Amino acid sequence: MSIRTMNLIVYAALSVLSVLVIRAVSEIPVTMPGDVGSGFLPGFLAWLILGLCGLGAVRAVIAGDVGAFTSEYLGRVLITIAVIAGFLLSWETLGYFFVQCFLFQFGLFTYYRWPHGPSARLFAVNAAVAAGITALCYVTFTFFVFVDL
Repeated sequence: MSIRTMNLIVYAALSVLSVLVIRAVSEIPVTMPGDVGSGFLPGFLAWLILGLCGLGAVRAVIAGDVGAFTSEYLGRVLITIAVIAGFLLSWETLGYFFVQCFLFQFGLFTYYRWPHGPSARLFAVNAAVAAGITALCYVTFTFFVFVDL
């Protein structure tokens, strides 16, 4: 299978998922006057993903066939999907979203950078980036979206 075909399949799948999200959140009522409602952020992100998928698909078609898709990183992709599923299940059962979010990100960052060799710098950078993203999530959901995770 060509890389272009694989990219177009991924863009199509993400577009379908985005449309499903848009349909689902459009039915969420706005309960307070002047409020954007609970469905605003997921709907906005779904529209953004749709637009980016459209741009990516156009770019893939214009670029033409650039080679064959290989399964060199398929194991890493499958492990990442399994870790995401584990994160979602553990969040649902244990709670502590922000602690688990940090650990999840730190673990995946370290896993993907491990072939470059473990070092104190690697762990420090991964911890700092994971902490920064987790802090951004905390501030966004706590102070702007008002969702208790």
